[in-house]
Amino acid sequence: DAKFFEIEVFSSMRAILEGVQGPVMIFDMGASTTKLYLIERGLVQHSHTINRGSQDITANIARILNVSVEEAEVIKRSIGMGKTADGADLTEAVSVIAEHIFSEANRFLFDFQKKSNQNIKSVFLTGGGSALRGFRDLAAQNFKVEVIAGNPFEKVEVPAFLENILKETGPEFTVAVGAALRCLQEI
Repeated sequence: DAKFFEIEVFSSMRAILEGVQGPVMIFDMGASTTKLYLIERGLVQHSHTINRGSQDITANIARILNVSVEEAEVIKRSIGMGKTADGADLTEAVSVIAEHIFSEANRFLFDFQKKSNQNIKSVFLTGGGSALRGFRDLAAQNFKVEVIAGNPFEKVEVPAFLENILKETGPEFTVAVGAALRCLQEI
């Protein structure tokens, strides 16, 4: 478990933080958990796991729209925080879960700021949950610092027709791209 943590966090850092001055926070929203990493001078200073993630948003959408979890996942990925074809606004369904995550993340940040007497400069979003349409703006409102959607493909040459797709889905592949970059550096 510790080895996986090390691979995951250092792959994320390699993929999106090269040349970034800290302190910064990586906000990695997966399906069942959201992991927070405070990075300063290229080192993880603190980490925290929140036991909520994007599957909680999906479950809330399913409950509100009275659809299956599978249908809710498709709706979430295609609409994000927008309106469905029949006019249902998903902003509230997403915000209710996100507010809990942001509240805990802000407590984590406050503790860091209190102990270190410094503020973070920016938040980098990674993980598939953070790729949700409208999520970056919601995060920026909550953290009140620069929020950047992690784009691990910035360091990779890709065909022009894939650029927009990879920019949009990039946060889902942060760890994978970081691990691949590590392997390439070892060659």
